[in-house]
Amino acid sequence: MQDNTSNNKHLLTNVAIIRPFLVVLLVFYHAFAIYGSAWNPIPGFLEIKTYWWLDKLSYAFMLETFVFVSGYVFGYQVRTKGEIKLEARSLFFGKLKRLIMPCMVFSFLYILLLGNIKQPITKTLYDLVNGYGHMWFLPMLFWCFVGVWIIEKLKLRIGHIIAVLIICSIFSFVPLPLQMGSALYFMFFFYMGYFLQRNDIKLKRFYKPIYAATLFISFAIAFPSLTLFRESVKNVIVNGRGDWIDNQMIEKAIALSLSNFTRLIYASIGLTMLFAIVGLLETKRSTPLPKWVIKIGGLCMGVYLFQQFILKGLYLYTALPEIFGPIWLPWIGFVIALTGSLLISYLMRMTKAGRFLIG
Repeated sequence: MQDNTSNNKHLLTNVAIIRPFLVVLLVFYHAFAIYGSAWNPIPGFLEIKTYWWLDKLSYAFMLETFVFVSGYVFGYQVRTKGEIKLEARSLFFGKLKRLIMPCMVFSFLYILLLGNIKQPITKTLYDLVNGYGHMWFLPMLFWCFVGVWIIEKLKLRIGHIIAVLIICSIFSFVPLPLQMGSALYFMFFFYMGYFLQRNDIKLKRFYKPIYAATLFISFAIAFPSLTLFRESVKNVIVNGRGDWIDNQMIEKAIALSLSNFTRLIYASIGLTMLFAIVGLLETKRSTPLPKWVIKIGGLCMGVYLFQQFILKGLYLYTALPEIFGPIWLPWIGFVIALTGSLLISYLMRMTKAGRFLIG
């Protein structure tokens, strides 16, 4: 999410197109999160099943694609700028500055404005590094860069790497500190993006209507069916017969593994579908990519950081829920959060401190 392709000599146009789309999905997902169980519902609001499905659909492959794109851009940088991009000192310190520093700053603001400011200082310090609220994504992404560095040093075969990463994704429910558990799930997507660009694997031969249509149909079947399956699995996890002991622990471990595996399937299909459709459109486009598309993609990091502050503020501390009611509130929230976070990001990038924090 952090890397900017607009300064590269050869613009990754597919990434430049996909990023604004992902920004819209991100804000849409959080705007409707009060119906999708990710956020607490607003008191007095009735359940709207259509909104539940819209929320799940916007999340289906959004984060996986964000991570894939980050690996994709990093692979391009390593391929075009040389092994210096994999040098441990510059890589780790660079990503600490670009990912962990914003995580700590905005986690502190989140705790101050929307969290529990009375919590113990030790928990606050841990939350700053671990990522509070939606900032969890930043340390998770940091570990993905570390993971690629380790894989490159081990020089394993690609088949073995993919097999291990799929296993890690499936069993990523194992609790690990500092978002390393989340990184185990997303590492598969990050590395696949990295591998494709690192080895300059051409995808143009897949940019055909038949492939795009096949992937679209596959996603249209896989997403709803596997989402319902995951919901049934969730009931096993939440409504188990007891604590994590004896066969109950095994039962929940199997349920969590199946949940991760099914998510891995439809997210991979959705991600591939998106790249296929964008690639197909690119082959038919004869005009240069509009500059506004590139600029919006460059605001991606800022939008990610600010949109949840805006939405939480609107939903919890304004009269908007009473004014617009359950039908219109998420749409109004979506428009305000998207435009507001884009504007704040644009203004912040005009300052030195803002460019340091959000790229």
